[in-house]
Amino acid sequence: MMAIYRVGIVGIWVLALGMVQMAAVSAGRSSTEETPRHIIIRVDGASCPFCAFGLEKRIGRLDGVANVRLEMKEGKVIVTLEEGATVSEEALRRAVDEAGFTPREIVYPDSP
Repeated sequence: MMAIYRVGIVGIWVLALGMVQMAAVSAGRSSTEETPRHIIIRVDGASCPFCAFGLEKRIGRLDGVANVRLEMKEGKVIVTLEEGATVSEEALRRAVDEAGFTPREIVYPDSP
């Protein structure tokens, strides 16, 4: 019975220390670091899934891009950047153009 009691106390201490460490790590982050940065590109000409794949692939090759999603009905590409990454507007326009589409507008909704 004493062995179970000691293991229980040790387990509680380990759990408590882990929670304190997690809280310390979380406290060091700002809310902007936890939120991915998005860029919306309005494009003309994306009307089929095969076309969408080519556009997503081309933009996804850019350094700093974590995810690319195309909404064909609305004609927009939603780009999610890796934490701390930036991609120039010129690079985005070039990628869209090289994929065979016309970039119309680039919007940064996460900007202050």
